[in-house]
Amino acid sequence: MRKILLGLLLASPLALAAPPKLIDAETYGEDWPFTFDEGHLHCFAGQAVAVSDAESGRMYALNGQAKAKAGALGLEPLAAVWRDDPAIKGAKVSVGQVLEDGLARCR
Repeated sequence: MRKILLGLLLASPLALAAPPKLIDAETYGEDWPFTFDEGHLHCFAGQAVAVSDAESGRMYALNGQAKAKAGALGLEPLAAVWRDDPAIKGAKVSVGQVLEDGLARCR
């Protein structure tokens, strides 16, 4: 029975395309775009990229593909953990590098 359930999960369009990768603020330095210090980078089918807070386990959509699947994946809005850019008032730190790293995991 477990093998059948695992097979169904892997065949699901929401299945992970790659195992999550541990990422942290120390590695990204000033380019770290989140308010938490350590997380997991996820790639779901269809190049949906998300990040989860390692401490709370909450997961956030990083691109449009992930936002479109937010309900099915249980993703929360990124705004809740998106760090303000200290150099530009009213702006956020770019998620570009983290998103690129996530998309690389999708390949």
